[in-house]
Amino acid sequence: LTTLSNLTLWLGALALVAMMVHVTADVVLKITLNWPVAGTLEIVSYVYMVACTFLPLAHLQASRSLIVVEFFTQNLSKWSLLKLETLMAPLSVAYLGTLAIVGATRAYSKTVLGETQDATYFELPVWPMRWVFAAALAITALVALHQFITDCRRLSSGPGGTDASPKLGDLRI
Repeated sequence: LTTLSNLTLWLGALALVAMMVHVTADVVLKITLNWPVAGTLEIVSYVYMVACTFLPLAHLQASRSLIVVEFFTQNLSKWSLLKLETLMAPLSVAYLGTLAIVGATRAYSKTVLGETQDATYFELPVWPMRWVFAAALAITALVALHQFITDCRRLSSGPGGTDASPKLGDLRI
């Protein structure tokens, strides 16, 4: 899971760099030669944005770096925070898993249809990015499930010296 979450992070970063180069090339060519790159808006919207948004989620979940509202939890002890995280983890797993399943079902139907987006001069196939969405959420759900199992084990061992937030390097399978 560590390798997989790191891989998805790097793929998301690569998509971000590709988007930056693509948009920069479009702007430079549009201004200097009056020759915009065809389909930039569609490629950015339907390809790069999906990859940039969803691929890094598994890494964020693994490192427990997702946005957390600490207003109610900032004064909890590490042990109480671990209990709360363990209580809420099945909801995260269920939510992410449901999104992954629904996303995969939708990706399958759009793959069969060969879903495309009109990009003025060509048709951009967008169905592959539906699979990226489903896969990214499935991997994130697996990471959350692993964290839940790990946290349950830590809870059963008692409150002595518990660190409530293991980071990415602590993932072991």
